Amino acid sequence: MALAIDFRRTRLVRRASEWYAQLSLRARIAGTMIALLAMAGLILSAWAYLADERLKRNITLDLLSEELTHFEQRLHADRGAEPLRSARLSIYRSSDLAELPRHIAMLKPGEMHRVRSGKRLLDVLVRDGNFGRLYITYDVTTYATQEKIALLVLGLGVVGVVIIAGLAATAISRRLVEPITALADQLTRIDPQQRHVRIGAQFAGNELEPIARSIDTFMERLDGFVEREQSFTATASHELRTPLAVMRGAVELLETQTAGRPGATKAIARIQRAVREMTEFTDALLALSREPQRAVPAETTCDVYAVLARVVEDQRSVAPEKNIVMDLQGGPLRVAAPESMVAMTLGNLVRNAVQHGSGADVLCRSQGRELVVSNAGALPAGQLENIPPRFTSHPGGHGMGLYLVRRICERYGWAIRLENAGGGVTATVNF
Repeated sequence: MALAIDFRRTRLVRRASEWYAQLSLRARIAGTMIALLAMAGLILSAWAYLADERLKRNITLDLLSEELTHFEQRLHADRGAEPLRSARLSIYRSSDLAELPRHIAMLKPGEMHRVRSGKRLLDVLVRDGNFGRLYITYDVTTYATQEKIALLVLGLGVVGVVIIAGLAATAISRRLVEPITALADQLTRIDPQQRHVRIGAQFAGNELEPIARSIDTFMERLDGFVEREQSFTATASHELRTPLAVMRGAVELLETQTAGRPGATKAIARIQRAVREMTEFTDALLALSREPQRAVPAETTCDVYAVLARVVEDQRSVAPEKNIVMDLQGGPLRVAAPESMVAMTLGNLVRNAVQHGSGADVLCRSQGRELVVSNAGALPAGQLENIPPRFTSHPGGHGMGLYLVRRICERYGWAIRLENAGGGVTATVNF
């Protein structure tokens, strides 16, 4: 049974396929057109050359055969007839073998041979007849030189045609890929914050119209989803404000009524802290649900150090076994953002350090406009490059966590990064 070879599995074909797949669409179109044209040109040139060679060989063979036949007829009439001898065509009889080179005299009869004799190239026909063996030689040196020149001209012509075709193929491929490039440019220019952007009308009547219409359908569904999410978040935040205001008033009243009772002070402080955190959380959700294009008023600034001091104090009350140290250098660090957003950012970072650190020490220090929160432990490598995009800061958690921190930093142009350094986890926010 013959062995079947799958060329697609060979290493060379596989590497060529991988290299071809890495090319741009325009390069693949132009390259394919050039390759097909070059292959067609080579096949056509080879066919023309072989056909020309076969035709010239047949003509030469007929010419030499007729000359030998004519000489044999002369010999019938006159056995002493001298054979034809000219600059290019010569006939030799068996008795004239001494005049022939040995490699020509040894040729077999019945077919035409092309041999080189010195500087000459000869076509030789050998025939056995009634008058012995006859040799006829035909000098084709000039024709061979002309053939080489013709082949060179043909090769240069093929190369020139391929070059011209390559330029044309490049221009054609550019025109063919223009709609795809325009679609890609249009998609690149779309601002993710923009809503109700449609591109289908720009590609009407084009081959890419179905793709553009599909993208419009997807963007329409995405716009609806974003609007519903923002509407729900804003509505929920507004609805939460009323019970939070009631709770805040009730706590203030309870604080007045329980004044002087040491046992109740600590419990009321925890309730006040929880209500404040819930209020900040609600304000953060409401701010994130709004359009990001709304500029923050110039008078809306916040002292980062003051917010950090309050956050640290709250965490010390929640986790008294932790040693939270603040090392703040320089004057006040003010940022153009609501206090609730700064509190949510710092609160989540410090809370994560307190709750998930493997050691008892948590350090909060400043470096210029950077605030660094570090604790003992380590994060998985996958969470260092990208903050987990999920609505929890740890498995089984119920808060917005690091996802909310990332959203806030993106909104206000702050940079945040997580690192495993010095045997611990370091979270850095550049304001």
